Amino acid sequence: MSGPTLEVREVAPSRCNTPLAVFFGVEEEAARVPDGLELPRRALKDFAGKFRSMQLLYSDHRSGPERVLFLGLGKREKVGAEEVRRAAALAHARAREVKVSEYTVFVDEDLQDRLGVRTTAVALAEGTVLASYRIEMYRSTSGRDEAPAVKKVTLVPGGASAAFRRAVEFGERVAACQNYARDLANRPANEKTPIVLAAEAKKIAAQTKARCRIFTEVQARRLGMGAFLGVARGSMEPPRLIVLRAPGRRRGRVCIVGKGITFDSGGISLKPAKGMEEMKYDMSGGAAILGTFRALPALGTLPFEVIGIVPATENLPGGRAQKPGDLVRAYNGKTIEVLNTDAEGRLILADALSYAAKEFAPDAIVDLATLTGAAIVALGHEASGILGNDAALIRELREAGEATGERVWELPLWEEHREQMKGEVADLRNINSPNQGGGTIAGAAFLSNFVEGRPWAHVDIAGTAWGGRDRDYYKRGASGVGVRFLVEFLRARAEEKRSPAPIPPPRGRRGASRSKK
Repeated sequence: MSGPTLEVREVAPSRCNTPLAVFFGVEEEAARVPDGLELPRRALKDFAGKFRSMQLLYSDHRSGPERVLFLGLGKREKVGAEEVRRAAALAHARAREVKVSEYTVFVDEDLQDRLGVRTTAVALAEGTVLASYRIEMYRSTSGRDEAPAVKKVTLVPGGASAAFRRAVEFGERVAACQNYARDLANRPANEKTPIVLAAEAKKIAAQTKARCRIFTEVQARRLGMGAFLGVARGSMEPPRLIVLRAPGRRRGRVCIVGKGITFDSGGISLKPAKGMEEMKYDMSGGAAILGTFRALPALGTLPFEVIGIVPATENLPGGRAQKPGDLVRAYNGKTIEVLNTDAEGRLILADALSYAAKEFAPDAIVDLATLTGAAIVALGHEASGILGNDAALIRELREAGEATGERVWELPLWEEHREQMKGEVADLRNINSPNQGGGTIAGAAFLSNFVEGRPWAHVDIAGTAWGGRDRDYYKRGASGVGVRFLVEFLRARAEEKRSPAPIPPPRGRRGASRSKK
């Protein structure tokens, strides 16, 4: 779906003829009425600037805004990108409630100075576009939200308008790509089979000039992807392995991998009926990869190549489905005892990760997957679990999570956990023993056997892909988590690689620095 058009321009509040003007306030500071606006100041006495608080006023003045909305950001020292993002979403929701087709947001220069022009502008654009999302793709006209859609949002910066405009354009594009990922995940399973996901990948490649290769079941079998194909056996829908490549300027590669189970019944190890309809979301990791590739042009030409891999299949209990106790051989030759067919995500990722490591020898591999319900037990819906074999890579991803509000929290991954995944009749088993616990860690410990020693991080998004609390810009359905997170990770990594190396200090004649005593 398409969101509102975002425009950046400079205009005085008193000369802004808009149906609704939005101003931000902070806690414990009196709300400031902009010069030239005639408003009942007494009405603002009840506005304390607390986070998410609102005060809507009407103006009788012939010119200027018809309505003025004051919106609280909370205590000034605690205001960050997430508070701005949510405030922008609240402004959008209020605009829909009062049924205006456009509105204007005035950005305090102090806010820009404190957070930075780019951070402020990106957060405003993201909150606005993400809040505009509605799950209406399959509704008849009569069943849709009666409130008219907002067509246009004008953002008025407090300064540095050129940099502000560029950041708004970036935030708008990336948020739209996250909404695209939400659309994919929200589709019912019969509308997004593996073949449909492959077709979407081809469209993205055509739009972004990326290269796309789709492996069929026959081709995957020739490659020796027994773990991936074992999961696919129970479904009549043919599986697809999607590989996207976005070229970069210099040598270097980053692989991003997403779990693409378009519906997960659990296979022979059948899930309970209650809530099974939510298993259409089990391809949210794959949706994040496709959304990220759609957003890559916003980053310009990167100093490294980005490869996206999505193993896509259904996991169903058909007559040919793999059974508990079956053995499969993965792409890297390791054998696996399938003790639980509902631990299928790690099986398809095993082949995808091994293929990524062996085929592309990347500098970093990051996989996103709705892998374990244990992640929800450990972290709830507020953060994704992260585990891996490279501390620097995990640090990069944690910083990306903090910047985007898509936080990750590291769990341990020790050799003891890897030992627990060793099989009795095969190299590995796909679950650990019931009394060992640590289901999220067990999933990552299993996957660590397929990255061939490459720097790797696994992000378990089972708790964040859907079902989380109302964040104002996420209401219900899929969150599209991972798109802004991965884009920020790639952006920051690219900036670091573009930065010139520090100039070494002068050295003495014998190669050592000298100083006078």
